[in-house]
Amino acid sequence: MPSAAGGGPTGAAPEFDVSVLVYHAVIALLALVALVFLARIPRALARLWRVSEWMRGHRLGYSPYMGPSTSGASLTGAPQAFQIPYDYGNGYSKNEGSSDFSHTYDPRFAAAGTHVAAHGPDAYPPHLEPAPKFLRPVVSLFRSRIAPGFSAAQFSVCAIWFGVLLYAATYRSPGPFTDYNRFGYISISQVPFIFALGSKNNLLSIFLGMGYEKLNFLHRFVARVAILAAHIHGLGYVYKWCISKSFTETIKHPNNIFGLCMLLSFDGLLLLSTAFVRKNAYKLFFYSHVLFLYTLAITMYWHYTPKVLPYFWCTIAIYGLDKLLRVAKTRISTATIRPIPELSATRIEIPYINKGWRAGQHVRIQVLSSAMGVAGWAEVHPFTIASASNGVEGLVLLCKKTGPWRQKLFAAAAAERSEMGVGRNVRVIVEGPYGGPGFAMFNSFSVALFVAGGSGIAFALSAIQELIQQDLRGESRVRVIELVWVVQDAAALAPLIPQFTAMIQQSAYAHLTVSVHYTKAVSGSLRKLRNAHPCLSLNAARPRLINAIESTISRATSTCGQRCGMIVGVCGPVSLADDVSNCVGLVDPAMRDGIGGIEIHEEVFGW
Repeated sequence: MPSAAGGGPTGAAPEFDVSVLVYHAVIALLALVALVFLARIPRALARLWRVSEWMRGHRLGYSPYMGPSTSGASLTGAPQAFQIPYDYGNGYSKNEGSSDFSHTYDPRFAAAGTHVAAHGPDAYPPHLEPAPKFLRPVVSLFRSRIAPGFSAAQFSVCAIWFGVLLYAATYRSPGPFTDYNRFGYISISQVPFIFALGSKNNLLSIFLGMGYEKLNFLHRFVARVAILAAHIHGLGYVYKWCISKSFTETIKHPNNIFGLCMLLSFDGLLLLSTAFVRKNAYKLFFYSHVLFLYTLAITMYWHYTPKVLPYFWCTIAIYGLDKLLRVAKTRISTATIRPIPELSATRIEIPYINKGWRAGQHVRIQVLSSAMGVAGWAEVHPFTIASASNGVEGLVLLCKKTGPWRQKLFAAAAAERSEMGVGRNVRVIVEGPYGGPGFAMFNSFSVALFVAGGSGIAFALSAIQELIQQDLRGESRVRVIELVWVVQDAAALAPLIPQFTAMIQQSAYAHLTVSVHYTKAVSGSLRKLRNAHPCLSLNAARPRLINAIESTISRATSTCGQRCGMIVGVCGPVSLADDVSNCVGLVDPAMRDGIGGIEIHEEVFGW
């Protein structure tokens, strides 16, 4: 198709430069992003309350483990500790808590759990609410779901974005069937946004304090708007040429050939990125996405006029920055993989990567082993980190045994024995960390509730371990921690009992309770599981989330002095996140305000 120069007649040529109008629309979109950033600056500054926080969560690393932190245990610097005896109750022996019984944690972790550093001078992080008290009802409204996994806030963002582009498409326009070039400019102007919102490392995520996965909904929406505009632009010219019977001759022009290739690239991206393809043929989605995005960028350069070149170079800069940062965030190390049959999962331990992430973040991992198959070693998969930074275990991942790649990983872990026990050592490439809570700091709240579904327990384990570490250093306001874990089979609890018990006994100042709910009928006795620890309960049927939220608030209200709000973290399928969000919206306003407000952090499977 002809380049969007606006020089040739298109039926009724506009009397002004359309490219300038579209450029102003792009500036308006950037201004709206800047406005959101300005509103989040106070939380961004609070997030940087200590110099040590500035780089945490950006780059993985290693430092020798120095033992449990006792900073702030006494003013003289001499560590003080007191012994907390193990009490497993009547059906659970101490031997069952050893690493021979469970391969879900390093045995040194349990040893560290028996000694708790005495609480020292408080150095709590500043707590800032995401919105003033009078806006809490509005926040609750925006949090409500209008479709599975799609909130009213996300809908509002898409509507505003579309409104700005709709203005650019209609202002002083004779109509879409004659003003083809205008839509060409609009489509081209959105390409940098498509690349930015789809990149793992981009300035929008950094400035807004959101992981790239939280902006993925906008990436898909902007791409669809650009595709719609491209089709109006391209098909308008095709219709015009067919009417004038010049299609065969005109389409041979190089600019038009590249324009047609660009349009077909858009079509390929649209058809092969649907939810059905992503769920059932992810490899097809991934490789086709890469191919068509490269094709889109190349044809964008050749189907050009000088007025659209800035969009091309901006796209290249965004793509190049992402690649450079991904290289900087990549580490090669040795990992030990262990099977956990009760969880139908594989545990990946990387001891020589033990710092640099925050609770809730994830990494992308590549296993360099022939056991992964002919092409399996080249596949990259994201997993939420299941351990706290600066811990004895290093970086730990729990990989659910679903899909061919993860099934091969589980089989490889079960096939051999390593020096550390069941499992094997493999070389891995780790990229990250990504995502996480952004500007929110879990340790700035008074109470924390974590809801996990299945393998989403990885997020909860990391978050709770981090809160315990911070509490022992006197850096956490949290006084009540509640974990609700929903699983199908009650047997999934068995391998995690030692780790849950160690965390409960470490949480001397922030009281931790764990509630496990199983939804599948079981045979045999559950006595050992039910009597594992007084603060660990096993329940049949799904949890009543609204009751869990309100009971946790009631506990916190009776124990917390200064009330700095409640953080509700959820990790699991979309349906679980929607249920948690809806239940938070049902909390009595008086109870919500009494605790200081409720904030939600979501880590959802299948972005």
